[in-house]
Amino acid sequence: MISWIQRTFAKHTKLVFLFLLIVITIPFVFTIGAAPGLGKAGTKELNRPFFGINLDNQEQARRLSLDASLSIELKAGYSALQGNQAQQYALQRVAGLALADQLHLPAPTANQIAKYVTTLRKFQNEQGQFDQKRYTSFGDSLKTLAQITPSDVNRVLRDDTRLEQLSKIVGGPGYVLPTDIKQQIVRADSTWTAQVATLDYATFNPTITVTEDALKKFYEEYAYRYDVPTRPRFSYVEFKGADFIPSSGPTETEARAFYLANAASFPVPADATKKDAAVSAPSPTDDFLKVRAQVENAMKTSASVRLSSKAASDLTLALYERKLTANSPELASFLASLHLQVIPVAPFAPEFTPTDKSWLGAYADQIARLSKDRFFSDPLVTNDSHAVLLWNETLPAYKPLFSEMHDQVVIDFKDFEKRRLYSARGRALQAQLQTAAAKSAAEFTAVASAEKLEVKSYANFTLRQPPTDMPQQAFGLLQRLQAGQVSEMAATAEKGYLVFAQEKKIPDLSPTSPRYLEAQKQLMLFTASAAENSYLGDLVEQELKKTAPVNPR
Repeated sequence: MISWIQRTFAKHTKLVFLFLLIVITIPFVFTIGAAPGLGKAGTKELNRPFFGINLDNQEQARRLSLDASLSIELKAGYSALQGNQAQQYALQRVAGLALADQLHLPAPTANQIAKYVTTLRKFQNEQGQFDQKRYTSFGDSLKTLAQITPSDVNRVLRDDTRLEQLSKIVGGPGYVLPTDIKQQIVRADSTWTAQVATLDYATFNPTITVTEDALKKFYEEYAYRYDVPTRPRFSYVEFKGADFIPSSGPTETEARAFYLANAASFPVPADATKKDAAVSAPSPTDDFLKVRAQVENAMKTSASVRLSSKAASDLTLALYERKLTANSPELASFLASLHLQVIPVAPFAPEFTPTDKSWLGAYADQIARLSKDRFFSDPLVTNDSHAVLLWNETLPAYKPLFSEMHDQVVIDFKDFEKRRLYSARGRALQAQLQTAAAKSAAEFTAVASAEKLEVKSYANFTLRQPPTDMPQQAFGLLQRLQAGQVSEMAATAEKGYLVFAQEKKIPDLSPTSPRYLEAQKQLMLFTASAAENSYLGDLVEQELKKTAPVNPR
């Protein structure tokens, strides 16, 4: 098989494949952060040396990036890194090769390269075993690609095999404590049986006493919530779609073309289809006659939207070209000449959009940008039209009186109190359910049901493969529990979850067990990779600093 690999790579001619670090090392590739771009445009040849490579030379930078992307694709099986992450990996790869030269690591042999190829994720099946078919398919795909030569592929494989040797030196053995290994196994492989009790927020209706003294105190404590910021007072001109519906319908040819392009939007009525079923399956063109009225209405509506948008755009262009100013007689005269009605909007705080103009809520940024110097907005889409906002004046920020905000304070106070009481209810339920759980799982279920909580049981699962329907909040709570414990309530906007860890079976933790040895190997590789990538990251940072531009003070 090894000789077959060598022959295939000698034969295959072209490719564009991208690549990544071993899965364990990926999280540590980016310890330094975003690296500078590779290569610069321009005709002047610049020089920024980096371990023997000129980063400002486009050809050298292209090769550096290409080699890195090839390496990423082969190691991960897909293009796992993009942008700055891929650049940082490329730089660390160059730094690693320079370090290998410094340490006089020999070039890998053909057998070492061939053995390394079998470890690449690109050529492995779902069980992590080398798959000859995948390798053959990869080799065949090279015949249709033109950007990469066989020498590029061989160079990447040779360099990555050498970097594998370097990692054993730089990363070290990856020391890990037995307690860390056992903790990892317990966390991932313990078998759980749990019950999740859910308190619904919508049906939680506590008695909330509202008094004027309580409201005033709440308003004083949270007055910042009601501060009204500086904001524009404005009006607007509306271009209703209904005013732009074409008076005449489309031609037969236009309607048919529109229908054929959007046939899925015009299903044939069931009764019409039933009639034709006995004859034959009608073609889209035949169906057109049955939905022609719908097609014409759709085309008119589409045209009205387009025309109202154009009218709004024409207005903004005219305001700009005529150099009209806000609130000027000339502006009023111009709008009147176009028979456009200016609709005033009562001042409102950004979070309190007028209920009859809810569409304004989507344009907080556009409203905030209105000013004397920028007195009209771009065309905005409303419920059934387009509109252009017109600045009238800028209103100063102010603190509204309690009497002005009374109704809103009542709403906020009730919501605040309900949420507070909901949390208190969760704490009380935890204590109550913990007492019940100490007796038996059946008692926990009985008490939870009596308190009108929804209870769901999950048996014999691990955190590595949790139940698909277990709430994410409950899953997070369970990880902090021991057998027999009931969690605190984790609340979302709609639900509150309490988790009872009914049973927790600890897996075999003996140092000679297969799982222990597997976890030990994984953690050692993880630790070694962290050390290696931290070291290479430091090398990259130090090398880049040598040619970094100096910022004058």
